[in-house]
This record gives sequence, C-alpha cells and structure tokens, in this order.
Amino acid sequence: MKKLIKGLSFMLALMLVVGSFAGCAKKETTADPVQEKKQEANEEVKKAILVTSFGTSYADTRKVTIDAVEEKIAKAFPDYEVRRAFTSEIIIKKLKERDNIHVDTVDEAMNKLKEEGYKEVIVQPLHIIPGAEYSDIKEELRKYNDGTFGKFVLGRPILTYQKDYEKAVEALKLQLPELKEGQAVVLMGHGTHHPANASYADLQSVLDEHNLNVYVGTVEGYPEITDVIKKLKAKNIKEVTLMPYMVVAGDHAQNDMAGDEDDSWKTILKKEGFTVNTYLHGLGENAGYQDIYVEHVKDAIDGNGEEIPMPVASEEKGNWQEGKKGMLVVSFGTSYADTRKVTIDAVEEKIAKAFPDYEVRRAFTSKIIIKKLKERDNIFVDTPEEALSKMKEEGFEEVIVQPLHVIAGAEYDEVLNVVEKYKEKAFKKIVVGKPILYSPHDYKMAVEALKEQLPKLGKDQAVVLMGHGTHHPANASYPCLQSAIDDEGLNVFVGTVEGYPEINDVIKKLKAKNIKEVTLMPYMVVAGDHAQNDMAGDEDDSWKSILKKEGFTVNTYLHGLGENTKYQEIYLAHAKAAIEGEE
Repeated sequence: MKKLIKGLSFMLALMLVVGSFAGCAKKETTADPVQEKKQEANEEVKKAILVTSFGTSYADTRKVTIDAVEEKIAKAFPDYEVRRAFTSEIIIKKLKERDNIHVDTVDEAMNKLKEEGYKEVIVQPLHIIPGAEYSDIKEELRKYNDGTFGKFVLGRPILTYQKDYEKAVEALKLQLPELKEGQAVVLMGHGTHHPANASYADLQSVLDEHNLNVYVGTVEGYPEITDVIKKLKAKNIKEVTLMPYMVVAGDHAQNDMAGDEDDSWKTILKKEGFTVNTYLHGLGENAGYQDIYVEHVKDAIDGNGEEIPMPVASEEKGNWQEGKKGMLVVSFGTSYADTRKVTIDAVEEKIAKAFPDYEVRRAFTSKIIIKKLKERDNIFVDTPEEALSKMKEEGFEEVIVQPLHVIAGAEYDEVLNVVEKYKEKAFKKIVVGKPILYSPHDYKMAVEALKEQLPKLGKDQAVVLMGHGTHHPANASYPCLQSAIDDEGLNVFVGTVEGYPEINDVIKKLKAKNIKEVTLMPYMVVAGDHAQNDMAGDEDDSWKSILKKEGFTVNTYLHGLGENTKYQEIYLAHAKAAIEGEE
C-alpha cells in the first residue's frame, strides 16, 4: 500500500512538473496580436528616399550642400532610409579613384532598393529646373515602375510650377545683401538647350514683380551675360554681386563666374566698368532652399509628386517597304472648317510641298474634336496612336512626327509617350520634331515671325497676346517669350488663359507703360474657342470686356499663328531638322 501511495505521489509530482513546463512554453510562444501586426507592417513596408544630384568632387562644398539637404530630409522623414545617387559618372569615378568613396548611379541605387525589398520609394532630385538631367532620370525610372514598388513617386525640382517660383524668390531673399541705389545682384544659372531653359526667364519675371534689383543670366542658355549687361546699364547699376544659382558652387561658380580668366563673368563685368563682388555659396547652403526640397519630398509622399512614366511594350517590327517615308502632322485640331483650312491645312500643304518624298498624314490629339467631326461632318481623323499603327501596318520605313504645338507642354509629352512604343522596332526610323518654342534660339525666331503680323504701334498702343497657358512646367515658355519680345523693344505683352502671366499681370504692365489702346491677338496655332470667346467675346469675363472696363480702347485680331507664313516656315525648319537628325 505504501509503495502504491509512493508511486502515485511520484506520478502526480511528475505531472505537475511537466504541466508547469508546458505552461511556460505556451506562455513564451503566445504573441500580442497588436505587436505582431506592427512587426509585420515594419517587415513588409521598407521605405526609402533616394536623393539624386549631379554631384560634386569638392568635399567641403558637398558637406554644406548635398549632405546638408540629405540630413534635413532624413530628419524630417525618420521612417524613411535616405540613399544617395549622382548622375555624373565623371564625378562618381573621380571620388572612387581619388578618395575611395563609392556613390551609386541612379540605376545602381534603384537596383539595390529593389533587391533589398523596399516597397515605397520616393526619388527626390536636387535639380533647379526640370531640364535634360531631370528628364533622363524620369526615363531611367520608367523600367522600375512595373509594380515592384507599392509606392513609387518622383519629387519635383526647385522651379517646376508657378507657385514654386514665388517660394524660390522668398528663399533667395535670405541670402541677398542689402542693396542700395546703383547696386544689383546677378545670378548665374547653368542654362540648357532643353525647353526648361525658359525657367530662368520666368524666375526673372517673378523677381521683377518683387521689385528686386536681381538679374538672371546663364552659362549655356538664355539670357546670356550680354543680355544681363544691357539691363544693368538701363538701370544705371554701378556695383554688382555675382551669385551662383546652382545647388553647389562648383566649377562654373569658381571659374566661369568668379575666375580671373578673360571670359569669366567677373572679368567681363569689370571691363564694362562695374565694381564686382562674388558670393561663392550654392543654393544647397540656403536653409530656405533646403526647406523647399523637404516640402517637395512631403508633396511626393502625400501623393502630389510627379508621374513616373510606365514601361511600354514595344511594337513589333513592321513590314518595311524600302524608301517608304511618312510625315505625321499632329495638332490639337479644330472643328471650325474655315479656320482649319487656313491654319492646319495650310501648314500640312507647305510641309508636303517642301518634302515631296514624304507622304503627309494627319492626327488630332483632341478626342472631342475627332468625335464632333465624325458625327457632324462625317470626317474621320486619327489619333496619333491610330495613325502610327496604320503607318506601321502599311509598311512605312521612316516616320517623322511633327507636332503643331506652340510649347513643349502636356500635349507634346503625350505625343512623345505614344511614339515611345514605336521607337525600338516598329520603324527603321521615327523622330519627333519640336514645337514653336523649344530651344533658346526658337524664341528669337518666334519674335521675328510675330513681327510679320504686328500693326504699326504708337507710344500709347500695344498688342496683347493670349497664350493658352498650362499647369505643366512648360508654362515658363510664356515669360520667356515676353523676355525675348522685350529684348526687341516691342510694345507687346504676353498673357495666358490658364497659366501665368494672367490678364491682371498684363494690365499692370500696360498701365505702367501708359498704354491707352490695345490690340488682342491669339498666340495659338488656331483662332478657336479661346480666341473667339475668352479673348474677343462680349461676356463680362472675356479679355476684351475686362480691358474695356479698365479704360482701354480694344481691337481684336482673330487669326491663328498657323496663318502666319513665318510660323509655317518654323514648323518646316523643325521638320527638316528632324529628318536630318538634329532634333
């Protein structure tokens, strides 16, 4: 009996021990569901901000500019890992060989983020304008916009939309010296032959509105230093402070701006009789500009970033017929038959006559107009996509796409996107020509063409041009056109329906010039609805009515640029450049 009790006691103790171990084990493996979800979320969503810039090999300069901006971004967005990429392979190579510092290219950085399982990526370029480098980054990112990242957004440069120019000027004020009478600041921008060069003229326009004695020039674009000197002399400026309008005060600032060589801006200005001071600090050192980049990152995170193009599936090779060439003329279109005849038809006929080896085809970008023409007039017009598809099927070997756009805006971008899928294999050659206002040289040509239709103007008479306007960065083309017009000393003022400058901005200029009589002209290829109604209509909000209420005598000129033979010739020149491989 004692043995039995002893045995039962042993078994009971053993069960209690095993139970206690089991309880402990169960307690250790039970997780808090809330904590588990948080852990899963942290594991799943890896976030990064890739900060891209041209780069610099100057360590001290890099520290106070690029490093400083990256640190500010990292502090503002602690949930994101901040990575770096440079676009200059020369600087990347130099840093690697000289300092044993490795910096990724954009492609290398993106591949690493992809391989490391990041799901949210914001790419923030440290560019001033949305120029060629920015466009190249957009294209480079295209192949990564394939769904790999749950969120993939591109931030914008300093000068992109009109509101950005106001903020840029406010930030610039933080580094401006106190200017007395006879003193001015001259900003050196980089400049480019990309359409975004117009940004510098837009910046100048906003600086002028703030009544600042600050003048913008560029090293490789428009305005040039000679254009700036004319303005300085007109304002009776005696002393100038040179400042780089670049993120980093690198070679351009050190040599082209502040160097002692005969062709440096400092030397040129001294020869012209100016006292010259230099300020060798990049915008990246300015806390105001650092904050703008932080704000642009925030916009991108909040869903207000720039769209990254999607990868495109290339069209298969067409059945090329040797020597078969086509010219696709693309325009927004118009449903007004009489207007179409003297504008779009006239340009197409001139192109056909100039290039007899090319079959001229037509495409409209406005689906509303295409539909209206089909239903009302039984006229069929292709979209660019439809036209190119047909040309491929019909065996065209070479295609030149010549848009009849005024600026390189959203519609021009759409044409480029359509052409993208046909570039690789569909045709042996496909090239897109340029719109009226593209490179700095185009503005001079455009002003010369405009003179053909200007009336003779007295001192108190002016012409007001109505441009369309856009929220696309290419809206800067209109202030740039105004700058080129001003260079010619013409009483002509540019406004827009849907962008900047607005009619109120124009009215201020008219009154400052003591203008009494105005002739309104559309700065559009076709004098369509905007010209007929928004410009010359009798409604209270038409430009004609607004100007009359302000006391001006108003005349109207209802002819599109497409009727002007000189503008027709500009389109021919751009088509010729595309054929010859210069576009």
